[in-house]
Amino acid sequence: MKFLNGKPALVLDELDKKTLVISDLHLGLEYEIYKKGISIPSMFEDQKKRILNLIESVDAERIFFLGDVKHNVPQISKSEKKGIPDFFQSICEKVDVRIAKGNHDGRIEDLLKKTCAKVSGPHGFTENIFYFNHGHSWPGEKVSKSKVLIRGHSHPAFEFKDKLGFSSVVPCWIKGPVKRDVVKERFGEKTELEEIVIVPAFNELISGMPVNQNEEKCLMGPTIENGIMDIDNSGVYLLDGTFIGRLEDL
Repeated sequence: MKFLNGKPALVLDELDKKTLVISDLHLGLEYEIYKKGISIPSMFEDQKKRILNLIESVDAERIFFLGDVKHNVPQISKSEKKGIPDFFQSICEKVDVRIAKGNHDGRIEDLLKKTCAKVSGPHGFTENIFYFNHGHSWPGEKVSKSKVLIRGHSHPAFEFKDKLGFSSVVPCWIKGPVKRDVVKERFGEKTELEEIVIVPAFNELISGMPVNQNEEKCLMGPTIENGIMDIDNSGVYLLDGTFIGRLEDL
């Protein structure tokens, strides 16, 4: 497992196909911004180019999307109806595509039925030693046979603040161990789960929630709220690979 330098994406070489993993595209977010009175160009083409460039740069054979592919809920905007099928058709021409549904992905199957994209439910899916889900719901029972849970949903970020009070919020990775006693209580004594990785949002319009403000509130989802992840001993990494420190110390 390798974090791509400077990118909110990771690559898995451990699988039978080299796999690119990203989360939280939130395609169509600009429509919500438009409803608030701010008009910005569609980001479908920009997002597609970013992903296709990543696929080419790492020579990926497959891509996993960890949910919140689309943004608007409960409705589907006109831009999503047109843009999402075209978006995924272009990616399907290059690699195999699999999606773990997120809380924003209602009726995503209807939009993708003419593409090659395979959609799994909100509990996610397993592949080799890894389990993938969005993070807003519990992973399925097979997570107990996986060593690493990789999820999105939280949009993790880190806030830098100088002495004058100016601040900058940047996306980050969260990677940490599970609490063995809690995991065994939840999944049984034979569980193999050891680690959880929280993927930053791929959409650059999403600044994220600073984990050094209130980590338990920011890192939402049942694996956090029910104490499975050992938050205090989890590490924070910037997109360039810089290790910021343990959450307990920040």
